[in-house]
Amino acid sequence: MKNNILPSLDEAQHLDIQAVGGKAMGLIRSHQAGLAVPEAFIVPTNIYQAWLAPFKTAIAQYEQQHNANEKSQKIRALLQQQALSPELIQALQQLQQDNPDTYFAVRSSGSAEDLPGAAFAGLHDTLLNVHGVAALQQAVLQCWLSLWNPEVIIYRERLGVPDHAAAMAIVIQKMVNVGPQDAAGVAFSIDPVGEDIENVLINAAFGLGETVVAGEAEVDEFRINAQGAIDSQHIAQKTHALVRAASGSTLLELPITQQQQPALNAQQAKQVAELARLAEQHATFPQDIEWAFEGDQLYLLQSRAVTRFAPRWTRDESAERFPNPVTPLTWQLCEDGFHQSLNYSFQLMGLPPFHDKWFVLKDNYVYGNQNAVRVYAGRMPIASLNSTEKLAAFIESGGLWQFTWISELPTRWMNDLDSYLLAIGRLNDIDYQHKSITECWEILQQINTLGTAYFLPNIAISLTQSLLYQTLRKVLEQFIPSQAQQVFDQLIATTETKTALVNQAMWELSRLLRQHDELYTRSFENTQQLQDALRDYPKLAKKFQQFLAQHGHREVDFDAYHATWLEAPHLVFSQIQLMAKQQEDHHTVSYWQKRDQMLATELEILKAVPETFRFFLQELIRLVRTYTALDDIEHYHTTRLNIPFRRAAHEIGKRLVNYGALDDAWDVFFIPPDTLGEAIASQDFSDIRHLAATEKARYQHAQQHPAAWVYGEENIITTDHSGERQGLAGSSGQAEGEVFVITDPNQFVHFPSGAILVAKTTNPAWTPLFYQAKAVITESGGPLSHGAVTARELGIPAVMSIRDACSWLQSGDHVIVDGQKGTVRRCEST
Repeated sequence: MKNNILPSLDEAQHLDIQAVGGKAMGLIRSHQAGLAVPEAFIVPTNIYQAWLAPFKTAIAQYEQQHNANEKSQKIRALLQQQALSPELIQALQQLQQDNPDTYFAVRSSGSAEDLPGAAFAGLHDTLLNVHGVAALQQAVLQCWLSLWNPEVIIYRERLGVPDHAAAMAIVIQKMVNVGPQDAAGVAFSIDPVGEDIENVLINAAFGLGETVVAGEAEVDEFRINAQGAIDSQHIAQKTHALVRAASGSTLLELPITQQQQPALNAQQAKQVAELARLAEQHATFPQDIEWAFEGDQLYLLQSRAVTRFAPRWTRDESAERFPNPVTPLTWQLCEDGFHQSLNYSFQLMGLPPFHDKWFVLKDNYVYGNQNAVRVYAGRMPIASLNSTEKLAAFIESGGLWQFTWISELPTRWMNDLDSYLLAIGRLNDIDYQHKSITECWEILQQINTLGTAYFLPNIAISLTQSLLYQTLRKVLEQFIPSQAQQVFDQLIATTETKTALVNQAMWELSRLLRQHDELYTRSFENTQQLQDALRDYPKLAKKFQQFLAQHGHREVDFDAYHATWLEAPHLVFSQIQLMAKQQEDHHTVSYWQKRDQMLATELEILKAVPETFRFFLQELIRLVRTYTALDDIEHYHTTRLNIPFRRAAHEIGKRLVNYGALDDAWDVFFIPPDTLGEAIASQDFSDIRHLAATEKARYQHAQQHPAAWVYGEENIITTDHSGERQGLAGSSGQAEGEVFVITDPNQFVHFPSGAILVAKTTNPAWTPLFYQAKAVITESGGPLSHGAVTARELGIPAVMSIRDACSWLQSGDHVIVDGQKGTVRRCEST
């Protein structure tokens, strides 16, 4: 079929995600990749918008006057009376006429659906086995109306998506005829909850996969390793299969002999895993897919980005950046800005945002989410240039110029630098003498806001630099494999960086210091000793003060608790003393030798590569040097925040000392900012002394005890399995508290905030409870059911398939939920 109303997957390739929605876009991309996607047609969002347009004024009035339930009821009552356009009805008639024996799946495809961090899991409607023009019309209308379900409205409000910005496309897909002997289900191309993230996680059942997605029954679970073998499996008792019937779908009871059989054999499980990995390969990011077998043929029904996965906290990514313990005030004020910058970077690079924590502070040490690193690092653009053929194809497709952010970032950053530096100057000139503690706190907040705005593109700079480095190494490995690393080092040996300029200034000071043997051989334990000594050397003292005025904002440690160069000049002077012991011409000669060698090496390598690669390689080398300098200078200017930050925090500390809340003004760094802000707002400082002392003791303990490389591995607690049940991991994390069992939606109103939700299963109508729940336990379902997906979206632990949970547990029971291991342990109340 070919028309403008219902474009096929081929015909919809030119449309963007706003026109086709997240679900349809995943299918279009998968179809483009040559994966076995059943034939499908799209009702674009503009059809919905034209149908909705006459009622927007009435809808806007309902939005202002009613809560989510009332709004939903009135809007749906208005819209369900409206007929589809004649053009759409005619297109649906033609579709069914062209396919008289075909049953269709009619799937909602919202413009904000299936996006990372906004999965809308199960909230929009999907109708299976739709046949006949009247049924197709009703299915389209029902999908459109599902955009106004109360739980969808609540979910949009939480995500900050305005109602008027949401639109609905629809996928009308030919149904795969999954019989009671066939299997269907879902799969993650990475394991979002298990210990080995590189495994493929599969949930499967007999019949249509809706039973798996909805979490309404137990399902089989398989973990497939990189070799295609089953690492682990959980085979459920599957009593029924959802299959096609004349009136739509029906639940068929399975024979006893089939109920405990695996839905997939080893070969089929391997096929599903390969399909999931192929979907990821084409999308360039881990995928959550729906799949189905019809006989021996495996089909891909849906594909979308994985939105969350279990963290693995290690020091791999953080030990270099954060080698020492960090105080609560510094970390918590910096953390939000860091994660904003991270997602800004991913957006520039066309990668999905990361809505969990990349770095966290545990026992005063910063730990990185190694699973996040593994997922994102291998999916960066240009990551697959591992052959000359791929490199040539990449250059032919546009090379580095297809990634516009690479050329734009330096200019974008430089344009914002002046405003930042002027703001720093104003902050440094503040007179705190008559400022209240509230005013000092407001200034500290302004400094943090300024830092967050300035830092926004800075991680993108670091990631792009890393990406360019990797690309240059890969290119060199193609042409000079045995010398690649050596040549790489030579090509960037003397890049003009701010650090190099600072070092040059220190070198010049060291030359002046060499004129005074008696001075550069002395050691200075503190600033006062150094200042006393320099009084006898006015020329050197003046030059050194000029140096500190220019570069004294540089840090001794990431944590603003530690003094800057300006405040600890004896530490800087000791570095200059070390330089003074070097030969007179060592630094200058070395620099020019390296620069000559760098330029000569570039010329040699450009001559050595085929002519078709030369311009690309020359531009790549230029960009590597540009970003080497840019990454360095952005960090240099980032540290300018240290001086006003430390000063504002210290002024707050001095006022707390005056109030009798602290003995040492610098102890303000041991007060978490939320607590500090609340105390200042209420002017109640009664708990400050105890809190600061407790946090300082923890910090000092951390200073004396090196961080475990993998957090928690040294402190594994052996549990008492007598009160423990094993289920399926749904959403990672741990939670402890009292459960509240709900077996009837009428009990929703009694659910207490902060309780652990226990239910037989959940569906989209239960979504509001998740905002109040500390964790979720269900009797059925798997990691990809509604309960698990929604729990992951909200970042709360979930364990699925705890059989008889609603009778095993009673409201008020105290439990520990481990969402990564899939266990629930009942324990004595504390």
